[in-house]
Amino acid sequence: MPNTAPIAPSTTRTGVNIHLFDAAAPVVSPEWSTGGWIVSFVRLDPQQRFALDHARGDVFIKVVTGRLENIDRSAYAAAKVVRSTRVSESEVVAGPDGAIFTVFIRTAAVAGAVTDMNQLAYTGPHADLLGWQTFESRYSAATPFFNGLDAYLSPGFHLLDAAGDEISYVFVWTAGKGVDLSTHNHGRPPSPTAPAFAEVHWVMHNGTGSGGMYETPEPGADRRDRTPMQQGDEHGPFFVFDERSGRPVLRENGAVEYPWHGWEAGADDGAPGQRYDVVAAFEITAPYADVFA
Repeated sequence: MPNTAPIAPSTTRTGVNIHLFDAAAPVVSPEWSTGGWIVSFVRLDPQQRFALDHARGDVFIKVVTGRLENIDRSAYAAAKVVRSTRVSESEVVAGPDGAIFTVFIRTAAVAGAVTDMNQLAYTGPHADLLGWQTFESRYSAATPFFNGLDAYLSPGFHLLDAAGDEISYVFVWTAGKGVDLSTHNHGRPPSPTAPAFAEVHWVMHNGTGSGGMYETPEPGADRRDRTPMQQGDEHGPFFVFDERSGRPVLRENGAVEYPWHGWEAGADDGAPGQRYDVVAAFEITAPYADVFA
């Protein structure tokens, strides 16, 4: 039987710490639920197996580190390529370096569309730390860009290594019809509470069906190269990585190098009511990011 990962409120950032290395593998976190989705985190040592419970719903797996060899999946798809993460196998098997991954289960309670943020209230341990807030309230002291936008984010989960350092920060955000969550390049210098990361996204809901990532030459440019994504999809690197080592390329200030990019929800199609994109961000820290794992 898997061991349970200890969890605790984060003392340095918002959200919940998950100590994946404080118990012998296989180790699995407690479960959380949001909008009918069940979410948990798993660590396996090399060649260990983990059974998947398809009786609860459709199973999707987002790898964070290492590789699951029987489904031939690591943390990153090919650069800017979209792939489904749905899994039909009865189990997964870790590769030679072990693996850390997130299990998402789409239960029968998952709605066809998220039309109201109340649908996404978290349940599970320390759910009180995972309350939703608007992008405006979170970032208004730094920028007016998000003022008035129908977009929300929740504090998330800090996956920690044996030394207590962050492997990845995983959190969920939403964007209403037509919302552009800003053109950015993550170029600010990293800090102890904001480490450099090689980010990818995983989609819980695509409200209009046309939302997705984009890359653009610069903020305000007319050209946007769009990468639509659907429920259960993840994308490959938008960040710059070394073609020989597979490691993220760092700027002089220590941040991971990205082009200008962002997420833009599908345009308002005139249908009544709101339909949110709901997306999980995986900020995998630079020491743990390996495109070629």
